[in-house]
Amino acid sequence: MGEFKHLVVAKFKEGVNVDEIVEQVEKMVSDIDSVKFFEWGHDVEGQDMLTQGFTHVFSMTFDDKEAITSFLTHPKHLEFCPTFSAAIDQIVVLDFPSILVKVAAPPPSPPSPPASEATPEAALPPVLTSTPLPTPATATAPTPASASA
Repeated sequence: MGEFKHLVVAKFKEGVNVDEIVEQVEKMVSDIDSVKFFEWGHDVEGQDMLTQGFTHVFSMTFDDKEAITSFLTHPKHLEFCPTFSAAIDQIVVLDFPSILVKVAAPPPSPPSPPASEATPEAALPPVLTSTPLPTPATATAPTPASASA
């Protein structure tokens, strides 16, 4: 089976310092090795009909179900739970195996260098070739007409 996700959707109580709570969550997950990835965000659309007042989402990725169990029972998580719970008006928590449907396309490859730049030999000067000099028997002497031109 693939990775597992721990998803928390939260609606905080009025007057709660959400930035402080988020900082505490970031610190907590950074101290727990079983958390493979952690990301969070807050709603920017503000469509109350759709969000029902939930404003923040926290997503953690784990290698397997045992890693989630390790996280949920970790002393740092258990220590932080009462603080987080006291700040929450409503919460939805889902733990589930992740099913990857689409992978991001790889970035485009850089263009291939021209053939002259592709090999280190291209940096060397061209090889000189020699042209045989005419022998005295094949050499033509200037004629008076060509000499006066």
